[in-house]
Amino acid sequence: MFLDISCVEAARQRIRHVYDTFDTVCVQFSGGKDSTAALYLAKEIHEERGLGPVKVIFRDEEMVSPLVEEYVNTVRQFDWVDMEWYCLPVGAEIWVLGRRQSLIIWDEERAKEGKLVRPIPEWAITAFHFGLDHSEPLTKSMDEYTMQGKAGQVAFITGVRASESMIRYRSVVQKLHENYINNPYKLSKSVPLKLAKIIYDWNVNDVFRFISEEHNAPYCEYYDRAVATGSNTRVGVPLHAVAIRRIGDLVATEPEFFDRLCECFPQIDAQRRWWKDVDVEKFIAIYSEGGWDGVSEFIDTYMMGSGNTKRAMALTAEFRRKHARDPYSYPFENLLRHLLLKEIGSARSVSPVGPKTRAHTLRMKEMTDGD
Repeated sequence: MFLDISCVEAARQRIRHVYDTFDTVCVQFSGGKDSTAALYLAKEIHEERGLGPVKVIFRDEEMVSPLVEEYVNTVRQFDWVDMEWYCLPVGAEIWVLGRRQSLIIWDEERAKEGKLVRPIPEWAITAFHFGLDHSEPLTKSMDEYTMQGKAGQVAFITGVRASESMIRYRSVVQKLHENYINNPYKLSKSVPLKLAKIIYDWNVNDVFRFISEEHNAPYCEYYDRAVATGSNTRVGVPLHAVAIRRIGDLVATEPEFFDRLCECFPQIDAQRRWWKDVDVEKFIAIYSEGGWDGVSEFIDTYMMGSGNTKRAMALTAEFRRKHARDPYSYPFENLLRHLLLKEIGSARSVSPVGPKTRAHTLRMKEMTDGD
């Protein structure tokens, strides 16, 4: 439904409702443009109600852009910001030419080898504060750690926007009331935490206009460099299956950062050099011709580490059940394309093919012939 007010005013109404409803409210800040807009909305209500500094959570993923790190550290020192900066060991991946290799963010073993991309900031909250070390990934959701010490019912305000992906769109159309307040994915319902996506209906222009024109506030310099060089405008870890396909952008925007990543993970330069020459469809076709044996061979060859293999096998088992019921909507090519190109750690299942595809045409033909 379209509203008769601007998206900015709608967001202001939403954030007031969040502060009226929850005992503790924090802004989940990434240093990106969207969470910056969410932060300044929170600043408005804190000034309006005399609430003091805004509680902010930053989850440092080690391999973040130096420009992002610099910007977040600047925000941390604003007198109206009370930031908790977390450096916790979580599982991640390096994706190079289709091969997935597991790694641990802030890994203690890499630290001993001098292979951390950067040192842990002295002000950070680490696994040691929770009685854990950095040699194993966290066994619980990050949210279960970042919400500890927060009183009562807790809301984390995020900068999620529906236009960024179908998954994000679906997350804000599941409910008629309070559609923008959701449970964190895979978090136990016994944990009193919700995510509040107050700017879900904003577009990119809304975000920059709000930051620059309404607050005359700074944003991360990376965006200006990305626009000037035609590079990726998403901030975040650049080594997973989606982001690394544009790893060459770092050479244009932050060459020193790219060099440091190569020092720690030399294999990523092969991705930069050779990905443009890979024939993805031919690659998928070769393995799909082998059916389930082809899928198994692909997993054995390209999923490095027991964690990646386990996740790939679980996704395949779910796909296999759907393929048995409707093979044209769930062809082998669809599974292999997902295993090759998409993130599989948080995926619930592989989506069926849609209209105007060869698989859909064959499916409809079979249904017609059956009549």
